[in-house]
Amino acid sequence: MARLTAFVVLLMLLKIHVIQGYYYDRVPTITKCPGYYCGRHQIPDENGTNIWSSCGSCPRGSRVNSTWACSDCTSSPTAYDWMYLCFMVVVGLLAQWYSIDIVAASPQLSWKTFGTHLSAFIETCLSACIALLLHEPLGSLELRSCAVEQLSDWYTILHNPNPNYEEVLHCAQEAVYPLYSIVFVHYGLSVFMLFALRPWVNKALQNRGHSASQPIYAALYLFPILALIHGIMAGLIYYAFPSIIILLSLMSHAFHFASRQDQSWKALLYETVSRVHNLVVVIGHWVLHGFGLVALTLWLEPQLLAAVLTLVPLPTFLYIALSRFTDPGKFHSD
Repeated sequence: MARLTAFVVLLMLLKIHVIQGYYYDRVPTITKCPGYYCGRHQIPDENGTNIWSSCGSCPRGSRVNSTWACSDCTSSPTAYDWMYLCFMVVVGLLAQWYSIDIVAASPQLSWKTFGTHLSAFIETCLSACIALLLHEPLGSLELRSCAVEQLSDWYTILHNPNPNYEEVLHCAQEAVYPLYSIVFVHYGLSVFMLFALRPWVNKALQNRGHSASQPIYAALYLFPILALIHGIMAGLIYYAFPSIIILLSLMSHAFHFASRQDQSWKALLYETVSRVHNLVVVIGHWVLHGFGLVALTLWLEPQLLAAVLTLVPLPTFLYIALSRFTDPGKFHSD
């Protein structure tokens, strides 16, 4: 019995040794790797010939294929991918615009407020363009990317295999290159552009005091928060951003109209058309609502895009037409 036990233990040790060498050693021909994202890439050896590396994470700009080889990302982002990147850029811009409106001295659109809004827009556009220029192909506004296949592509760090429950293979990588990292680059460049351009704009507009400093302080809090949210929830946001932007645009649209004193349809329509600030806000909501509808339609039913775009101004018309039926004053008087 003791000899049989020793023989079994010896076989197990030999098996573990073979498996460990199978995964952790360099090999002349490619062999299987454990896990979803562990792969091998070619490296030169002492003789000048190429051999396959041990199983691990693929180099930046590549991901593992079906044969466990790290292949370069050669595809271009889809229309949905570009809309996701635009969404992440627009979120930062809208956060800055909201902080500028909050500290504005007047609810009306003044030249100082408009100039600060324009500065934030230019800063965001420059940051986005520079972020594109810094990624492959360098110096071009195009992108070379890896296709997004499933939700786990965004969270490869959660899929590091543990062969034989001994040593963990660290295969975390950017499988969705560069959709994950480019957002961090953009937010970092946005902060840099904020310091580079905003003080000169405030000086040119003679914008002093809290209206000049508070939007800058707010941005210094907002961008790290946005980066943290992106780092944790990027994959979920990628699949849910069309629904998120549609819901947020509807809620913000309703809040904009609900803040008016006179809820009659004539007053709502007159104040929207007669005041430039209100008209810009409504058109901005239309653009956001249409953006969300286009993204959702391209993902689900691209052939319905033209019909869906006719629904963009519908929330505005419905609120103005039905506001007299939902005025709280009528319920209290009854």
